[in-house]
Amino acid sequence: MMMLHSTGRRLRLTAVAAALLLSLTACGTAASAPVPPTTSASPTAAPTPAQSEPQPEPQPEAAAPAAESEPASPSMPASRPVQVTIPALERVADLVVTGMRADRRLEVPPEPEGSPASWYDGSPTPGERGAAVLLGHVNSPIDDSGVFYGLETMQAGDLVEVAREDGSVAVFETYRVESFAKDAFPTRAVYYPVPGAELRLITCDSFDDNPDEFPNNLVVFAKLVEVR
Repeated sequence: MMMLHSTGRRLRLTAVAAALLLSLTACGTAASAPVPPTTSASPTAAPTPAQSEPQPEPQPEAAAPAAESEPASPSMPASRPVQVTIPALERVADLVVTGMRADRRLEVPPEPEGSPASWYDGSPTPGERGAAVLLGHVNSPIDDSGVFYGLETMQAGDLVEVAREDGSVAVFETYRVESFAKDAFPTRAVYYPVPGAELRLITCDSFDDNPDEFPNNLVVFAKLVEVR
């Protein structure tokens, strides 16, 4: 049985993840580790009326309509992810759990053809508040042997469904797909905490003449839109 990390531990690990070098098949993401910004917003006191001036008696007023509040972003309790489905790619794959190695690099899922993707256990479980991270290999640039092969064809609006150990399914909607050079990896956007429940899919990208070298990483950004 896997013990889920507490929220505090997960946030610490998420920050640590920003310092990791993400290494997938024949590619790496050199991600520098900026320190999370700290802001201290001191409340501004509301002005009070001058006491030397007489104040008018308050008059009864009609009740103002209640202000419409933004609907809360959906989120789910922690539960280990077990399977990912990407309808646009007609892809269904099991998920294994990977963590961090002693050299502070991310563990990656197995490489052979047909291998599953993985959930990085230093990130929230998919559906929890925060940015959950799934890793997968491209493996082959000429066929669909890699679990995340073709990820670059995804578009805004495409769905990603993650089945979880508790029987629920977290449904995410893609809002951004972008390839980043390893020396310009968007550490903060990928790993740092976010207020809602989001998902990141990460794989290799941009092989050139040498299929053993992938200078970029492709990242799919998605947000939770449905809980089943």
